[in-house]
Amino acid sequence: MGILETHPGNLERKAARGGVAMVISKMLNQAIGIGVVWIQVHYLSVWAYGVFELFMGTVVFINTLGNVGASDIVRRFIPEFIEKNERNCVAVTIRILLIVRLVASAIFLVFAVLFFDKFGDFFNIEEYEAAFTLFAIGALATTEAVLMNYVYWAMLKQVQYSIVFTIYNITRFAAFYWVLNIGGGLPEVIAVDACSNLLLFLGLYLPFARRFDAKGASDKSRPPVKRMAKYGLFMYLNNLGNIFFNMTTDKYVISAVMGKMALGYYSFAVRVAMAASKWMPDQLVGSAIEPFIYRDYTRRNSEDVLSEQFSKIVTFEAFFVLPTMVFVLIFSQPLIRYVFDPKYLPATWILAGLAVVFAISTLRFPLVLVATAKERVKLLFATQTVFAIYNLVADIVLVKAIGLWGAVVATGTAIVFLIITLWIGLSREVLLKIEGGAVGKIFVNTTLMGGFFYLARSRISSLWTLIAAFLVGGSLYLLLSYINPPYDRETLRFMWNIIKRGKRSENNTPIDSK
Repeated sequence: MGILETHPGNLERKAARGGVAMVISKMLNQAIGIGVVWIQVHYLSVWAYGVFELFMGTVVFINTLGNVGASDIVRRFIPEFIEKNERNCVAVTIRILLIVRLVASAIFLVFAVLFFDKFGDFFNIEEYEAAFTLFAIGALATTEAVLMNYVYWAMLKQVQYSIVFTIYNITRFAAFYWVLNIGGGLPEVIAVDACSNLLLFLGLYLPFARRFDAKGASDKSRPPVKRMAKYGLFMYLNNLGNIFFNMTTDKYVISAVMGKMALGYYSFAVRVAMAASKWMPDQLVGSAIEPFIYRDYTRRNSEDVLSEQFSKIVTFEAFFVLPTMVFVLIFSQPLIRYVFDPKYLPATWILAGLAVVFAISTLRFPLVLVATAKERVKLLFATQTVFAIYNLVADIVLVKAIGLWGAVVATGTAIVFLIITLWIGLSREVLLKIEGGAVGKIFVNTTLMGGFFYLARSRISSLWTLIAAFLVGGSLYLLLSYINPPYDRETLRFMWNIIKRGKRSENNTPIDSK
């Protein structure tokens, strides 16, 4: 490292700039992502958009089936290797995992292509076989790019990742607009997505390859293969259950039972709810929180650390999640009408219901964080398997009985049961608590803001009046939070220092100075 980098004051300033840059970049990319959704729902028909989202959701299945625990190994062990300055472990582990993941994903994709005629007939999409074959080729690039995403998160290289990801998103946005504006359809959209993800993978892998060369590593460290394999196996089995928690499972059931039109409405509602959830703390700064907590727990080896961090993360999440949920609940109809496209208005109440489901699901982030820090993979596997089966069965039964609402109820109740079970299981080792006073204040402030939204709802007649209501209501919430603050200075300092200290740990690590 250079002399300037070793000065504490410079490290502090560099860390602060890094944290701010990461958050700003993520917010920019979420905005671009919403623009991509707008382009797709505006130009594609409801059923074509539903099929596209079904294909994109299939990437989740391929990521999970072909993952063989790779991404979980990266997230758990790379921060540990960096903390211990084991450069060779980082280089060897990532290269092996990329190869294993590529081969495993290819096997499942070839199987899916070969038997598409049977799958397509069951899910009412048999006419899209050629489009699915094109999608399968791009999905390989996507799975490798996803793994590199986790590598950068684990290395606390969020700023570098954000730069590459921003270029990818801007390119993807422009390409989608161009092909759809000149009359392109589903095959062209799939081709754009495939090429974009290939460029994303290369943009992430090439800098990593230059920095981490196994042959040039000065240390003789070797990855703890047995420990990593055990952890990866249980997390892989756990994530197989996670397939049935993913919204794509709902889409498959809806497509088979209700057809492509209903699939389009539900896919749209899921996409908008997901777009809103990406503005939440676990999405914006979770990539900094996760490796920092792993490294901090490795360094201090105390359950008290996990207990304190859990309660503060829950409070931090609640500050953003509750008002967002209320906004979507009250304004779901004008949001669809004035921001996206009126042809999706039949999905209004489905979107409102999913807003509640996504709000509840944010509790999984701190719970899984505690479980993985403690390496309680058996607990994750057992709970995930039980409630995954419940979710799949409930999906099939309830979608047939009450339509799209069945998918919302099935997924929502499965998530609630999972959260309760994880809480009970983990509380035997770690004191899990919620800062009742702080969360209560957030609830009061959100309720008052919601009252304003409810009164303003009848006056929303255009995009600009919706934006005005959002800005006034958001300002009211911030004002109420200033008058009735849910955070003390310690909590604010804690959350900010997670980002800064995470970046500072990176800057102080000899591995990253080579």
